[in-house]
Amino acid sequence: MAKILVVDDEENIRKVLKGLLARNGYNDVLMAGDGLQAIETINDENIDLIISDVNMPNMDGLELFEEIGDTGIPFIILTAYGTIETAVNAVKNGVYDFLEKPFDEKNLIEVVNRALKERTGSGIKFSAGGLDELFFSSTNPAMEKIKENLGRVINTRAGILITGETGTGKGMLAGIIHSLSPEKDKPFIKINCAAIPANLMESELFGYARGAFTGVATDRPGKFELADGGTLLLDEIGEMSPELQAKILCVLQEKEVTRLGEGNPRKIDVRVVAATNINLKEAVAQKKFREDLYFRLNIIEFALPPVRDREDDIQGLVEYFAGKYAKEFGTKRKNFDIDSMEKMRQYPWPGNVRELENVVQKVTIMEKEDTITAAMLDNYLKNTLYAAAGATMFDTGKEEKCRKEAALIRDALNKTGNNKTKAAELLGVSRRTLLYRIKEYGI
Repeated sequence: MAKILVVDDEENIRKVLKGLLARNGYNDVLMAGDGLQAIETINDENIDLIISDVNMPNMDGLELFEEIGDTGIPFIILTAYGTIETAVNAVKNGVYDFLEKPFDEKNLIEVVNRALKERTGSGIKFSAGGLDELFFSSTNPAMEKIKENLGRVINTRAGILITGETGTGKGMLAGIIHSLSPEKDKPFIKINCAAIPANLMESELFGYARGAFTGVATDRPGKFELADGGTLLLDEIGEMSPELQAKILCVLQEKEVTRLGEGNPRKIDVRVVAATNINLKEAVAQKKFREDLYFRLNIIEFALPPVRDREDDIQGLVEYFAGKYAKEFGTKRKNFDIDSMEKMRQYPWPGNVRELENVVQKVTIMEKEDTITAAMLDNYLKNTLYAAAGATMFDTGKEEKCRKEAALIRDALNKTGNNKTKAAELLGVSRRTLLYRIKEYGI
């Protein structure tokens, strides 16, 4: 029997929580009026889970969380309206989840069930030779951080925001998160918010009832309903209109959706993963994106690095896609010789993983030889959008930005006495990337 500690300075809330937990099979519930009392209880008892208010006298909930340290006890905080940002930051620092007051009883029990289940050990297991294993075998610091945080979120329904340049694999990561989650057998639904006209997005997301529009003779569920029990990827979320952002926020808060032309809401249980290649913090500051929705979506953020900063990962990516398309097209797998692989490593890949996959796919289809040479690759790399635009690896056509970036490189070289290794460290890029950029800019 799990032992749960409820911490709140309001006696009535403590009693309500204890009764709710008891009705759902959790009869071993202890209570404390503030953080100091909670510490005493934790020292005396073997606690399996803590539910704590934030604002309390003597020691508040966040101070309590910091005080107990890395005990491995799942910590759920209750927060009043207006302290959502505080709660989100707490989750990023290790708090299991947060619930707003007044809390939904069903939602609270679901969170408690998941937290206790996760405490038994989540153990991420990758499929041998699969994309998930490849994705996280990287030694890139940013990729290692993603893997480190993955185990904390796959067993929760916390909002996930995936950021990164176009083509870095945000959709791949969303699919991997779903495939590793307990809901992996449930639907994984994707929608690109930038690809669908604004006037159609609402019906795509929420669905519609018969007669909602002229000529509509049948009901149609939206993407939220189709993803019920599973995962919904909202790709390019930064392109969503302000009006629709407000409606998405309501769905996330109420956990229900109403079809257009219908009056009764439908309950849903969906993990929402949002992805964007724009800086949502800047969009919030510019009033282009709702701050409250940003905090809802960004409980945990995974920032994917560009391929140009993942040189050591390129060989693994090439080999994976070579195997994938050989199997798909029923052909012999292409082998890339040392020089061709080095050329792939030096190329800046402005289109990131998407461009790399495209090149390997074309090579698999077009080349008759089993071994690919560097000379063969010239036929594919030179025809990319990158080369056609005559742009630098930094940008595809924005001259002002290129001038600024060239100036940054010159400044870094001056500060380091033309030591390219130290200049690369100062700029936060690899030495190989810096050398390529120096050549591109004619520095």
